[in-house]
Amino acid sequence: MSGETTIKCSINGMDVTLPEGTSLLDFLEKKNTPKGAVVIEYNKEVLPRGEYDGIILSEGDVLEILQVIGGG
Repeated sequence: MSGETTIKCSINGMDVTLPEGTSLLDFLEKKNTPKGAVVIEYNKEVLPRGEYDGIILSEGDVLEILQVIGGG
């Protein structure tokens, strides 16, 4: 690493190291996950979709990201 400060989060039960200052939307975009196709539990609370852009991930955050799949 080039002196970049990182944080550790738990995402879907896995420890993930991210650059400090990573937003939830940045993370979703890097994973090619459309924000309209997921439900996110952030530190044990389900987030309304309109709040995704206001979340900056921090050390120790716990996320569960569930992809919504339609079918019939």
